[in-house]
Amino acid sequence: MLDFFLKGFRINAICTFISRITGFVRDMFFAHFLGAGLHSDIFFIATKLPNLFRRITAEGALTSSFLPVYSGLLYGKDKQLAQDYSKIIFLVLLVSVIVITVLIQVFLKEVIIILAPGFLDNKALLADIVTLSRFTILFLPLISIVALFGSMLNASGRFIPFGILPIIINVIFIFTCLMISDDLEIKSLPLAISLPIAGIIQMIFIYLCAKKYKLVNRNFFKIFYFEKNIFNKLSEKLNSTLRRFFPALITGGIFQINILVDTLLASFLGFGSISFLYYADRLIQLPLGIIGIALGTTLLASLSHPKILNSKKKTSIQLENAIKIGLFFSIPSTLVLMFFPEIIVNAIFNRGNFSNFESKQTVIALYFYSFGLTFLIISKSCQSIFLAAGNPQKIMFISVTQLICNIILSIILMKFLKHGGIALATSCATILGTILYFKSILKEKKLRKGNYYSRNKEGLIYLIKYFFKIVICSFLMIVFLKLTVIFFQYINFEINLLYLVIFTMLGLIFYFFISYMTKLIPTGIFKTSQ
Repeated sequence: MLDFFLKGFRINAICTFISRITGFVRDMFFAHFLGAGLHSDIFFIATKLPNLFRRITAEGALTSSFLPVYSGLLYGKDKQLAQDYSKIIFLVLLVSVIVITVLIQVFLKEVIIILAPGFLDNKALLADIVTLSRFTILFLPLISIVALFGSMLNASGRFIPFGILPIIINVIFIFTCLMISDDLEIKSLPLAISLPIAGIIQMIFIYLCAKKYKLVNRNFFKIFYFEKNIFNKLSEKLNSTLRRFFPALITGGIFQINILVDTLLASFLGFGSISFLYYADRLIQLPLGIIGIALGTTLLASLSHPKILNSKKKTSIQLENAIKIGLFFSIPSTLVLMFFPEIIVNAIFNRGNFSNFESKQTVIALYFYSFGLTFLIISKSCQSIFLAAGNPQKIMFISVTQLICNIILSIILMKFLKHGGIALATSCATILGTILYFKSILKEKKLRKGNYYSRNKEGLIYLIKYFFKIVICSFLMIVFLKLTVIFFQYINFEINLLYLVIFTMLGLIFYFFISYMTKLIPTGIFKTSQ
């Protein structure tokens, strides 16, 4: 099963890398056509709503409660039970998200006021946000169905289809940006309309993949067709799903509220603050998506396998490998974002309607978000331990603690650092949450402590030693990149995309060389483990 985990991580990481690159291109188009002010704030608030419910109901609670149970059935004696189980969950999900979507459409104005209370006095702006949200909220039922089929594919070891879905929406957004015109009353209206269109395309694609791999049959969409006594056979599994779902739903809601705190408080800081945080967060999402989310997604699928789930030793081995990979990639990423934020922001966004002022403000947010990056990546793997074991209550407790910490620190720090204070508060809350995750995992003995004097590469003590070794290698890379910047300044190399590509490649080559010489590269990433 270690092969399953490593293979899944490689595939997820590659797919996520490609999707994040297309995402950067998309954000460059956003920055060029919308800038970082009124027009972009309107669109980003309108997309917050479907993203909020998507992560709570679809990608969050649904995946964590459905995937472990479905995985057990899929690898059981009767695979038909897995199809019947997924069909029941599909029908319940479909009805639920349609009802939620209708309710949101009815009370949309009130919901938007809760999301961005700082815009309450601007009636015209509020009306524009509501108009865009009428379209963007239609993405919710579509992406919920996509998440279900994607979980089924992940459980079966087919990670590629679900991994490349973001590329579809990014490409559609890029082409839609070309339709933006100053003559439009709401400049971002074409983008809002294109979101549900992208959702339809994603849904068709992921269903065809699930059908290709025989995870669904021709009776899947026959609502009233079920085998005899199927509900009796699956009653225990359905009850288990419900027991997992509601705590996970609450946990997901708390986690998303934690994220929404940034938007809500930023709305009081004036136009642009929401966009500054958005663009900075998009840069954080590259390493987070490639490493953190890829690790968490694959680890959850791997840990949900019955052979792993019932063994604390095997669980610990999986987690230790995930943390090691996370440290190897996240620490250098964190230091680069902290030491060279101006180069990254200016190379990617500084063009068109995105001026030097917007760049400087985005740099501030990126710098403070970077503090929590490594901890955020590692926490994704820690969460998978509790999700696979059907214990989302622990995540709920930690999420509540993070939420309280984030709100208190945001209110205090934004007085001194404005939107930068909000970003720093998020990082501090993430660090606290990761510490609490480790404390709980050690208490449940799902992570070996290890021995300081042992040569075995296992346990928490080994991971701590590995952490400091990677920090040293990463700082050597930073010194090398500082010298590279001095050389680029000497030859008057203008900061642009080519500059960033060369800068990044040189840093990667140096880092991998140093890591190879010191034998710190997690070799399982690049070859099949025996």
